[in-house]
Amino acid sequence: MASSEKRRGRVKGPSMSPQEKRAVSGLSFIYVARMLGLFMLMPVLALDNDQLRYSTPLLLGLAIGVYGLAQAALQFPFGAASDRFGRKKVLVFGIILFILGSLLGAVTHNIYGIILARLLQGAGAVSSVLLATAGDLTGDQHRTKAMAAIGGSIAVAYVLGIAIGPVFYGLWGLTGVFLVAAALGVLALYPLWKIIPPIAHAQQNRMGSWADAMKMFRHPPVLTASVGIFILQMVLGASFVVLSPELVNAMHIPESGIWEVYLPVMLLSVLLMLFPVIYAEKNKQHGQMLIVSGLAIAVGALIMGLESGNFWPVGIGAVIFFAGYNIASAILPSMMSRSTLPEQRGASSGVYSMMQFLGIFVGGVLGGWGLGLAGDQGVFYILTAVGIILAIQSWNGKRMALLLAPDSHS
Repeated sequence: MASSEKRRGRVKGPSMSPQEKRAVSGLSFIYVARMLGLFMLMPVLALDNDQLRYSTPLLLGLAIGVYGLAQAALQFPFGAASDRFGRKKVLVFGIILFILGSLLGAVTHNIYGIILARLLQGAGAVSSVLLATAGDLTGDQHRTKAMAAIGGSIAVAYVLGIAIGPVFYGLWGLTGVFLVAAALGVLALYPLWKIIPPIAHAQQNRMGSWADAMKMFRHPPVLTASVGIFILQMVLGASFVVLSPELVNAMHIPESGIWEVYLPVMLLSVLLMLFPVIYAEKNKQHGQMLIVSGLAIAVGALIMGLESGNFWPVGIGAVIFFAGYNIASAILPSMMSRSTLPEQRGASSGVYSMMQFLGIFVGGVLGGWGLGLAGDQGVFYILTAVGIILAIQSWNGKRMALLLAPDSHS
């Protein structure tokens, strides 16, 4: 009888403990606050290009993506340092750097100052530490749910950031968006004192040396996931060099009204991502759904490139494009969380996050270069090619299945 009920899905495992729920809610809040501050800026920097002194297409792309360079450089050191010195200390330090960068962006009015501000924002590279903390404070049976909740919070921050960033831009300009980002950084400190439980020494297994941490660069599951997230974030960084101006042009709206386009586009793309993500988790078809995400990115970008300036085709292309992005961004973190041992978690998350943000930097520079060389349509065609590369990289299902370790080895 019991086995029959289990097969029918009636028997459920134990629910999260109160401590686990507090940990997940607090970490999700920090993710939302930080990423909202970053995502709000991405669609409006290109809109403010004419008002920034000394700006060129390449420097604009650098301003959009440079925070990814700082994140890429520091994710691994921050993650490995948290294995040795404690998660919360590193989290506080990184969030303070983010706040300082946001304040600098609010008082500068030239492209070089914006680039420096974005670089300092990116220096608050604590994503790997947040992922490691989630692993410390949740049991194995709940880790996928925890990562799914955190991944969902990132998706929420992404949708909200893209939608409300242009609203604040319309009200207070680029200065106002940076000030809101700084305020969100201050709010992100609150859960560290009041919500997230203390991390006991027994929970936080620590690596013995930096040499042990460096081994994560050669760990196949970590390497495979890291390549995938690099390609995905390269798409994101390049897209915002041209996407907002293209939507303004195609929809025939003022720049301050761009949120009216982004909000429905993002909501529809989230709805489209739900079935592939649920299917991947339920049937262990993560690699196959990553192929779907790459193809969706390619198709959406191709439509926007071919139909540039046309209302409905560009809108539909944007929905397909972001649906593909959201599918991969939801699947990859949960796969990554099961690929290493607890004492490797900070370092492995550091490698993954480093490649994630390096992709944003490369994408921003690539988009700025493509804009100066081939115009808006040329950048969309570059995005089409990158989407196809993501699909090809995900094609080998056996290699992607390694990311399910240790479950897949049982």
